[in-house]
Amino acid sequence: MPALKKLDTRRASQVTSRYELDDELEPLLTEDMTPEAFIRVLLEQQHYLECARFLAHALPKREGIWWACLAARFTHTPDTDALQQRTLQVAESWVRNPTEELRQQAEKLAILGKYKTPDCWVATAAFWSVGSIADEGAPPMAAPPYLYAHAVTGAIGLAAVAESEEAINRNYQRFLSQGLDLARGGKGMIHDDVLSLLDAPEMDPATV
Repeated sequence: MPALKKLDTRRASQVTSRYELDDELEPLLTEDMTPEAFIRVLLEQQHYLECARFLAHALPKREGIWWACLAARFTHTPDTDALQQRTLQVAESWVRNPTEELRQQAEKLAILGKYKTPDCWVATAAFWSVGSIADEGAPPMAAPPYLYAHAVTGAIGLAAVAESEEAINRNYQRFLSQGLDLARGGKGMIHDDVLSLLDAPEMDPATV
């Protein structure tokens, strides 16, 4: 069983076909490379944002949006304003119970927040993930496939913003460890050794 059992592909190129891979990264990808192998290369070369983009397009929708929720939650402090708090709460509620009412609330809150915070982009990811994205009263229009993953990537990138490059990288490593934990079937726990999450789990002797 692959380490990242939640991913629905066995080749990294199947994931990168869902978005436009940066030209700089194309030489790093081979046709038969597994998602685990490509993520390892991106991590080792500190292409953290591109690693987040890849994972956002590889995770199942709800896991991906929950991952963005975890990153946005990390940015909250006791001084975080009420609109941001409400926006994230609605997005988190949507992940747990993806109703149309919560999806519509998420979009309205993202608009109120003017798309300036990670919370707005988490809410937008929820809105873009299913259903129609047309204005109220207009004919239904489905979002392009994986449009929600762009919003997930935006939320992760905004949440990683910090006062120094070292702090930014540290934030990315934290978030990527949570995303990879989700991809392994976990709950989004934080791990110090991010690369170890790419190793296949050991076989339980009781199952052999």
